[in-house]
Amino acid sequence: MFATIREKRLRSTLVTFSLIAVTGQPVQAGTLHNGWNYAIDSFSDGVTGEVIGATGDFEFYSLALKEEADTIFIAINANLSLTGYEDSTATNASIAYGDLFFNFSGNHLKTANLKGELFAIRFAEVNDAGVTELGVYENVTAKSVTSTNSGFSNLELYGNHVIGEGGTPSMGDLTIDDSYFEQTGEGTVLNAIASGTKVGDIAFLDKNTLSLMGLDFGYFNATGSQTLGFSFDKNLLANGSFIAHIFAECANDGIAIEGSFKETKVEDIKDVPEPSGIAGIILMGLVLVSERLYKTRHSK
Repeated sequence: MFATIREKRLRSTLVTFSLIAVTGQPVQAGTLHNGWNYAIDSFSDGVTGEVIGATGDFEFYSLALKEEADTIFIAINANLSLTGYEDSTATNASIAYGDLFFNFSGNHLKTANLKGELFAIRFAEVNDAGVTELGVYENVTAKSVTSTNSGFSNLELYGNHVIGEGGTPSMGDLTIDDSYFEQTGEGTVLNAIASGTKVGDIAFLDKNTLSLMGLDFGYFNATGSQTLGFSFDKNLLANGSFIAHIFAECANDGIAIEGSFKETKVEDIKDVPEPSGIAGIILMGLVLVSERLYKTRHSK
């Protein structure tokens, strides 16, 4: 229910404030390691034909986020490549990653979508989004593209199929049946941008760069064949608590993460002079101007 999501946000905020008071450091919901916030998905819920789990192309292992003063870093560990899974019956002849959605509103996904309250990042060039450029988008509405990608029309069908084949479905930080998502109905898996306004670009990061930044999926035994990463300007998103999620275009797997981005403050910005330093610079300028005026007047 709506109240349940609000209660989650309140609990998360109270815990955050308590830990900041004790440690003096910002914290995020989820699993923290080496400065990254991880959502760990079930390793046995990716559906690839008759295959369930780690040996299939659609297994999602983990979604991780890292926040710095002015940059957000995203990393995904999965078996699905950035170019997608070849399928001649699908749009673009491939089934790719959907878009990564952020919801800061505190509303269920359906409500936030109807109100255009979502942010989203398109990072897979071959997917079926309603926008053409890669990058960060605001005022986003989402759509389902599962019907044109040989996929599940809703989460209930997906979850029941995984269970029936002996797997364990999950959505990372959320359960597979969490009320944040619609569970039934045709085309209710919102996995691609329908419309939105682009506000900035993304920069792709290779696996070695991510490792140097402390990313360590192996710590959680997340051993997908693909590690994808990118970054973007933090100011392109809102601040505060959020739920972010991503599905494959077919909804054969998906993952959600809960977290919180802090507001950028003056003390977080480097190389900004202290007020006393600024006053000194202004005073020095006034002195130089006065001396120049004095010399000009007495040279006539």
